[in-house]
Amino acid sequence: MIALSICSYIGVQAAEISGKISYFPVVTGDMPEASRKFLVSKMEQALTQNGYGTLNRTDRFVLLAKCNVLQKDVTPTTPPRISQKVEVTFILGDAVENKTYASASIELSGIGINETKAWQTALNVLKPANPIFKEMLGEASNKIEAYYSEHCESIISKARTLASTGKSEEAIASLMAIPDICNTCYEKSMEVACEIYQNMIDAEGESLLSKAKNAWLVSSDEKGAELAMTYLNEIPVASSAFAEAETFAKRISKELSDEKERQWQFKLQQYNDEKEFRNREQANRHSYSMATIAAARSVGEKWAQNQPQTKVYLKW
Repeated sequence: MIALSICSYIGVQAAEISGKISYFPVVTGDMPEASRKFLVSKMEQALTQNGYGTLNRTDRFVLLAKCNVLQKDVTPTTPPRISQKVEVTFILGDAVENKTYASASIELSGIGINETKAWQTALNVLKPANPIFKEMLGEASNKIEAYYSEHCESIISKARTLASTGKSEEAIASLMAIPDICNTCYEKSMEVACEIYQNMIDAEGESLLSKAKNAWLVSSDEKGAELAMTYLNEIPVASSAFAEAETFAKRISKELSDEKERQWQFKLQQYNDEKEFRNREQANRHSYSMATIAAARSVGEKWAQNQPQTKVYLKW
């Protein structure tokens, strides 16, 4: 019942959790590292100024800059200077599907006492407010929205299959990757992500409760009680096993000898205090649903962070 009550409420509330499109800036081409970092910074500013997010790893959507030197000359001056004309091609795409959504090229010229300075003066001309970024991002957004509208059911179906084979974190990550501009698909994905998350913490709670019971069965004394409480403390409040965990904790309290019972009561009070604190945080339906979405998103993000980064091979 918990999962149903939470997830049935998410459609209205999901937009409050940010799901906007975020892009990972990538720069390729033969250029100094300082110039590469400078260009990445400008790309991040362009994304932010146009209302998009930036990522620190390649998960799916990429803003790729391919840099190419068209012409390079050394001026006959003292000291000599490097003058060069460069072409920067920006590509917005999906690194997973190897699909390009929008692209644009710009030629820049720069001059300096060395190659880094020449690149620097050329890139200084490029402004984050350049209209090419706004046009590209708008075009890409329309195509991304169309992609998810067309493939929404298959994405959700794949996520359910992953969850059924014990890959709940990966399933949640795939659903949480859907940006909120895809309204209908986004709401569906949030609901399914919460269902998967609820099933995951229910199973986790049952496993921890089983370990707690086994610890008490093996050693029905202070040592066994302490180990059991270690497991019980890890059971999420929202898990279906939590109520039984409370009952089991009280049972241990009753079965401990009088001299050990006072120490147990102290641990039990700490357990109850933590429970009350978490219950107050989730005191109403709205905050509880938001906490569930945030928790599910955290699970997906942690899974993604532990995966190898996607290599970018976008064509244009």
